[in-house]
Amino acid sequence: MSNSDFDKNGVDSTGTHWLQYAAFAFSAFAIFTTWAFFFDYKFHNFILNILRVFNCSGFNCNGVY
Repeated sequence: MSNSDFDKNGVDSTGTHWLQYAAFAFSAFAIFTTWAFFFDYKFHNFILNILRVFNCSGFNCNGVY
């Protein structure tokens, strides 16, 4: 872990903070999953099944189906 391109403040040689890289990766993931939710039928159903499991796992199981 001592061999890093970031200095003690978290900035690399180009002046980019490591949180900027994390924010970019998170944004790209959010954009892709939003696109997939609306335009990919299998992914849409996959997310709905996950939400049904969360919804019926004791939090709110009042006739989910």
